Amino acid sequence: MAAVMSPDESTNSTQSDSASRVNDVEQRLNNEINQLIKDIWRVGDPEKPSVPFGELFDDDDVQQHYEGLAATLKAAKKRGIVTYKSPILLKGAHDNVIVNLVDTSPLKSGGSVDKAGLDELKQSGLDAKEKMGSS
Repeated sequence: MAAVMSPDESTNSTQSDSASRVNDVEQRLNNEINQLIKDIWRVGDPEKPSVPFGELFDDDDVQQHYEGLAATLKAAKKRGIVTYKSPILLKGAHDNVIVNLVDTSPLKSGGSVDKAGLDELKQSGLDAKEKMGSS
């Protein structure tokens, strides 16, 4: 026999499910933004936290990680994490648009990225660029 829920129980259950989903999406977005910060440092100029959109988009690790890079960048822009001078980012048309991190301090930006970790990220980005250039 099926259990019958009162309207109050049904509403509380629905609100709980909705809150859980919102928390899951928020956590996933926060994780993607933290990864985006690391990827900008890794792929971009080793001296400053900026990268052309096309370079970021074409990076193999970036392609494998994000469901929608442009959407993640837009969310990061709304949160004041990155800046770029375009209302939208489309591959090809906006390849030369520079994506800049607002906080240029790597120790503050990524939270878990220390100086050694930053150097490792930069080196892996340089290695990947070198590998792409030789193929």
